Amino acid sequence: MPVLAKLADYICTTSKERLNAGQQQLLRDHLGDCAIAIVAGSHSPEGKELATICDPSNSTARIATATAIIRSTEVDDIHLASCTTPSSVAVPAALMLAPQAGPEDVENAVLAGIETMVRLGMAIDGPSVLYRGIWPTCFATPASIAGVAARLWQFDQDTTTHALSLALMMSSGRTSRFAGVPSGRWILIKEAVAAGIEAATAAHAGYKGDPELLDGDWMERAQGIAMNTAHLSPSASHSQALEGLSLKPFSTARQALAPTQALLDLIAEGLDPATIESIKVCVPPAYAGMISQKINPEIRGTGYVSVRFQMALAALRPLHLWDLDRSTVMRDQEVLAFAEKILVEACDELKTLYPACWPGEIEVRAGGRNISRRVTQVRGDASLPLTPDARHTKTLNLLTPAIGQDQAEALWRIVNSNHDTSFDIAALRQWSEAAMKPAV
Repeated sequence: MPVLAKLADYICTTSKERLNAGQQQLLRDHLGDCAIAIVAGSHSPEGKELATICDPSNSTARIATATAIIRSTEVDDIHLASCTTPSSVAVPAALMLAPQAGPEDVENAVLAGIETMVRLGMAIDGPSVLYRGIWPTCFATPASIAGVAARLWQFDQDTTTHALSLALMMSSGRTSRFAGVPSGRWILIKEAVAAGIEAATAAHAGYKGDPELLDGDWMERAQGIAMNTAHLSPSASHSQALEGLSLKPFSTARQALAPTQALLDLIAEGLDPATIESIKVCVPPAYAGMISQKINPEIRGTGYVSVRFQMALAALRPLHLWDLDRSTVMRDQEVLAFAEKILVEACDELKTLYPACWPGEIEVRAGGRNISRRVTQVRGDASLPLTPDARHTKTLNLLTPAIGQDQAEALWRIVNSNHDTSFDIAALRQWSEAAMKPAV
């Protein structure tokens, strides 16, 4: 059986009913977390900019814009081994592609989309290709969307195979450094979403792709990417993605999170930020350059990518870790001065831990003594999931500035439903659709 046919068979048969109770709840946690990101992000400056180029009458445009808004928040989930952010793509598509779909169909579609993206990200070694100018999430988005559509529209295996084939031929994922704001990065992900919907729509209408696309060396010849297709031939009873999905506790590039958590932990244990003289941050060489960049107050993205700025917020303005605007705090001279105390270095010792984990180590000079802390697993990782209290804090801190505390609590009650109760998909769909309206 061709590789794509095996993946298609998995997409068509995988179901949340095959998951254990803990995995089912995890799926709902990530679905709810993503809905929160849509609502919070739609009120951010970048979200509002994206809304201005969204045609509200076009469902594809709404789904693509929702994905771009979620990604722009940097509060969405991530799968470390594949270096993808799968829920940001699967959730809005599952909620909006088939407005009448029931809860079980939506959850199965989310699972199919997440698994498709994660498996493709692992097949291309996402953590490695990211630093070669390939955005793994963007590359896998058309196929992930095709997987969501296949479940919602009840494709058979053959139709799903052709949808995946067409989607992969539409994939690019090539990216570079974007100059200024608004960032064209979000246009790339929007176009990838639209490509996936078009591929699925075409397959549904009978258009054919190449079912044997991945059985030879096409990926390497056409895309310049080596592919380990073993990740695409899964057992229908096994979820590879859910085992590695992480929730972020606040808005941050995941590469900057371990050092920031290390400092937060030391402060919680009694370290006085006022006594800090300097901090040395050590991370794997793969992302040392990325997170050591300086803050540019005109570009919000530098505020969540720069570990120096994130750690300065952690020390002096912790509530701003959930701030999706940051235009004011990025000009805070006390924060900027603290960031100048921080030096980032590549550490070969930590290289051996990556990409199984994305670690960080800090050495703080404070009050005439040195304090070290290494973090390999952050709060929110699959091995250290966020507690309900931490998820509640995240929800309120993200949403209250945007929609008020009462509405934030109302959305929290929806996403915090227990796995053995009815999950209100219709309400999440309404919240997500309404979040697109400020853009109109």
